[in-house]
Amino acid sequence: MTNKLILAAAQLTAGPTSLQDGLLRHIKFINQARELDTDILVFPELSLTGYSFTQPIPEIALRINDDLVSEIADKAVGITVTFGFVEEGDGALFYNSAMTVRDGKILNVHRKINLATYGLLEEGKHFTAGEEVNSFVPADEKDPWCAGALICADHWNPLLLSLSALRGSNILIAPIASSSEAVGGHFSNPEGWEQNLGNTALTFGSYILMSNWIGPQNGMNYWGGSSIVSPQGIAISQAEEGECLISAEADYAQVKNARYLLPTLRDLNPHHFVREFTRIRKQ
Repeated sequence: MTNKLILAAAQLTAGPTSLQDGLLRHIKFINQARELDTDILVFPELSLTGYSFTQPIPEIALRINDDLVSEIADKAVGITVTFGFVEEGDGALFYNSAMTVRDGKILNVHRKINLATYGLLEEGKHFTAGEEVNSFVPADEKDPWCAGALICADHWNPLLLSLSALRGSNILIAPIASSSEAVGGHFSNPEGWEQNLGNTALTFGSYILMSNWIGPQNGMNYWGGSSIVSPQGIAISQAEEGECLISAEADYAQVKNARYLLPTLRDLNPHHFVREFTRIRKQ
């Protein structure tokens, strides 16, 4: 049984890229992460193409059995990798998806639920909203680790965070595409995300692995800030400027201690959710 894992996040330079170039960049970072004995590696939201809607969505969409997707899965030997892409689902519906792979196999696909359509963001014009919150074993079934993936704006929905915790996740994977100007007004995305991640990790006693873009693209500036946050809500690894790879060790003893001292997950009652939602629907 493995109580300690090496977590890593790849912070990528913003800008649209071809699927083939995106593939090569993913392989480069997967190889770098493997040299660090990384167990889990996360890339930013829509990491294969860049967070750009200047390219026609149907032309860059991939099905989950596409050869390019399979190539990334095959390169993920001995390492769990979460990457982002435009997914073509059944019925020619398109999703903002994050796929997690290891040893040639698909462990999980999360379709973004909260499509950011506010401020300067227009995801609702392009994508169908996902519906499910799932969890998965990131490495060995004998290990105590369980992971969940939510994409960007999903992390601002307390219900989705609670559902991920109830699903058993103690590592929360957070691929995002956050620019300084996205929301507008006086809202600070860098400060907001720092507070959000710290509060979520502290509340649920989980590690969080966040990866963002950095640099200018289409009139917006992506601020980077990729980080790994401990169950105590403290950033234990933080990216600086530029494209880079960060890593940190996760210790399951920290999860146990955090959840014993602050038993939020223990007190989450799914029957309470069901009862209250049913009552609200009847009003």
